[in-house]
Amino acid sequence: MPRSRPRPKLRSIPRRKTESALYAEMQQLTVEKQRLHQELESIQERQGQIHARLQEIDQAMQNLKQDAEAFVDYSEAEPSSKPKPSSVKPQASRFPPMTFDY
Repeated sequence: MPRSRPRPKLRSIPRRKTESALYAEMQQLTVEKQRLHQELESIQERQGQIHARLQEIDQAMQNLKQDAEAFVDYSEAEPSSKPKPSSVKPQASRFPPMTFDY
């Protein structure tokens, strides 16, 4: 849910329209503008970090895909090294069977 814009503070007594009040309000707006610029810069920096990480992930995925394809090609090239399913004997378990009574 997007954040809504902060609402201005309501005052029970309105400020007088004096020169100093106008300069004070200008100062508040300037400070807010600087804060927003800093926040925008940090967001852009974080966005750059995210893009860099996404590129690293894409590169790693491509490398893994190539390795997997090479593995498949290698295993298909040497069918004699594969054990035959009928000659494979199931290994006996190191542990004796156990039963539980509830």
